[in-house]
Amino acid sequence: MDEEDRRIETHPDLVDPNWQKHAELDAWLGAKKELKKKRRKERKAASGGGYSAPGSSRWPGVAAIVGLIVLVVAAVTVNAVQERGVNETPWFPLDETQIGRLVSGA
Repeated sequence: MDEEDRRIETHPDLVDPNWQKHAELDAWLGAKKELKKKRRKERKAASGGGYSAPGSSRWPGVAAIVGLIVLVVAAVTVNAVQERGVNETPWFPLDETQIGRLVSGA
């Protein structure tokens, strides 16, 4: 190999126009792929491992929703099981008719 073939501008592979097009395309695609990787890494590092803010989690929200559902189910169950309301029964009956209503359940 003589000195002129060692120069990059006159190398036989680089003089071929088709080879140059393929080399440019491969270089461009490789650079694009590397840029995507770099951006993905930066985004992941900036977001704190998948969450928008450091230390935030979705579990408190899930627990709050589950707690709300449990409270609603408990309220509906108590309302269905309860026989009479709090304001329907006097604390101190004044006469026998009120005592009779309490005993008979009407």
